[in-house]
Amino acid sequence: MKNLKFEHRITVLYLILGLIWILFSDKVLGIIFWDINSLTRLQTLKGFFYVIITAIFFYFFISKHLTKLRNTESELEKHKNNLVELIQEKTKNLDEAIEALSNTNSKLNEKNKIINKKNAELKKTLKVLKETQFQLIQIEKMASLGILTAGISHEINNPLNFILGGLTGLQDYIRDENIRDEKVELYLNSIKTGIERATSIMTGLNQMSRASENYREPCDLHAIINNSLLITKGELKGSIEIKKHFSDTPIIIPGNVGKLHQVFINLIVNAYHAVEEKGSITITTGITNDNAVITITDTGCGISKDKLSKITDPFFTTKEPGKGTGLGLSITYNIIQAHKGTIKFQSTIKKGTSVTIILPAKFK
Repeated sequence: MKNLKFEHRITVLYLILGLIWILFSDKVLGIIFWDINSLTRLQTLKGFFYVIITAIFFYFFISKHLTKLRNTESELEKHKNNLVELIQEKTKNLDEAIEALSNTNSKLNEKNKIINKKNAELKKTLKVLKETQFQLIQIEKMASLGILTAGISHEINNPLNFILGGLTGLQDYIRDENIRDEKVELYLNSIKTGIERATSIMTGLNQMSRASENYREPCDLHAIINNSLLITKGELKGSIEIKKHFSDTPIIIPGNVGKLHQVFINLIVNAYHAVEEKGSITITTGITNDNAVITITDTGCGISKDKLSKITDPFFTTKEPGKGTGLGLSITYNIIQAHKGTIKFQSTIKKGTSVTIILPAKFK
């Protein structure tokens, strides 16, 4: 019975009681009452009695189980309500935690943005400081070079003047004595060429080392380019041909003589290094729309497109470690900017590079 369900147990119990009542009640009444009429009435009353007794029994039986069921339902409802409240409370706590975490993440993101911004500013500042430091070193070097060059120029000019005076005296003596000797003439011309060469070198060095910040000086571009070629001749290696296609008339522009020497020395040296052993460097000058246009083209190794846009960045270099600081073209670019000019680069790998400089040529 314990393994049967509640409704099955009630049904089985009802059948058992009904059978017992039917089987034994008739026998008991037959033994007690012999009168048929009385027995018939009792049989009717017996049915009512059975129904009443079973109804009372079932009432208490079902009432007991229904009370348990209702109590269980009540407990379940309480547990359900408690569970709902607990879930709502936990959900609320979870929402608050998510909101707090979101606020924390938002604050962290803001702090990260600030940190990244400060790092970018710091990197930019360090980059500027490095560039400024190098430029200051270059300025100091140029100032020192100016002092050194002035001293050397003074010391060299004195013996050059003695040599030139001696040369002039010899030429006057030969002319007065009417001496005609081809070897003597050759030797005198060689001495004169050497004096002129030394004088031009010293003149170029003096102009290059000028430490003026004046950008309104009359600058003879052809003279500056020739001086730069003369000064950098020591870098010239192999069979590199220098081709000059200068305009027929001199080009005089406003600018800074010393700094323009730096520009052309840097570009010419870069062209030497690009060509290396065999090739040519062509320098062309001209005037277009009140602007001086100078183009330096080499037949060197060239620069790839991905690096071409970076070559004027500070500390960027295509040379091997230890062979360049990566500031030559950066300084060149800044000097051109200071002259209100522009500089453009075109290059093809294994064919060469062309640098075009445009500078205002009109004095205002």
